[in-house]
Amino acid sequence: MKLTQPLTRNQLAHYWNQREQLFSQARADLSAVQEIDSIGLAFLVQWSQSLAAELRPLTLDTPPANFLPLVDLYGVGEFFASTNNFTESSHES
Repeated sequence: MKLTQPLTRNQLAHYWNQREQLFSQARADLSAVQEIDSIGLAFLVQWSQSLAAELRPLTLDTPPANFLPLVDLYGVGEFFASTNNFTESSHES
């Protein structure tokens, strides 16, 4: 599933209204997401936890640059699987 808007407090209602469809998917393409904040990260954690009930990981493709610092800050890295471009894209400036 390709996400196209920022994963921020201001955009959460957009994603929350789609959560049933989103939470059924085990892969999220974040290549078009320019920004994520702690609210967006919490949303991704909740998505991951919903999949964990089915023993499926949430795989993130090309998250925004500020994703890894947030993951490190909140210690939630174990909630996400990643593709090869995960680390590279997350460290671009």
